[in-house]
Amino acid sequence: MFRFLFALGAVLSLGSGCDSLHARMLAQEAVNLYHKGQLNEAAEKFAEAGKLDPYIPAIQLDLGFANLAVYQAQPKTPTGDQAASTAVAAFERYLQLRPDEERAKVFLVQTFVDTGRYDEAVAFFKPQVEKNPPDGEALGTLGIIAAKTGRYEDAKGWYEKRVAAEPQNADARLALGVLMWDYLHSHTDVVGPDRVALSDVAIQHLAEAIKIRPKAPNAYLYTNLVYRERAAGETDDDHKRVDLEEANKFFRIANEMTKGSK
Repeated sequence: MFRFLFALGAVLSLGSGCDSLHARMLAQEAVNLYHKGQLNEAAEKFAEAGKLDPYIPAIQLDLGFANLAVYQAQPKTPTGDQAASTAVAAFERYLQLRPDEERAKVFLVQTFVDTGRYDEAVAFFKPQVEKNPPDGEALGTLGIIAAKTGRYEDAKGWYEKRVAAEPQNADARLALGVLMWDYLHSHTDVVGPDRVALSDVAIQHLAEAIKIRPKAPNAYLYTNLVYRERAAGETDDDHKRVDLEEANKFFRIANEMTKGSK
């Protein structure tokens, strides 16, 4: 259950003007409705409060959470669909009001993922990824959203753009390699030379990540996992054995690094 951040007693003293005061009182009613399990009614009350005073961050935040709860309760209905859009808009508004607050970005990104709003995420981050040079963090975020909403090709494209923009960023290389491993792991229908070729691309990016950050274990660990997927695409037992030997080598390195960091 979401924890509402609205606290009537703390903000009433800060209010000025009838609309602002009324908005805060409606928001408190919405909190009470939410705790009674009346999600739709709570969302409606927060919407009323937000219209009365659109400049109170706490109301926008709770409006987002309330509508996200409505969506999660009714995910494949017109009501749920509308609630998802309202949640996204509320968190975007909250981010406008608190642009430097990191949790605002986290709330928004998670809402894009939870509600499957990939196209809206692309629209939101468009200014950041189309500037020159593009924002690497925004490219990576779109890659995450695409991956979590089941859009492998889109995720791969965003991660590749991030690698092109930040070729010396180990995390960018690692993210692309991990994405490819996950695709191979969940797509046993990719076989033979196609599987080997995709594995090789993943291994190449992971190798670059290792060059950039040689003392971090994750790239070694995923190289081990990709080699195991590569072995599944080999038709020759000798080649398969070589892949598994490579996998074991990288696993041992990752294991030793992990032990050494404890």
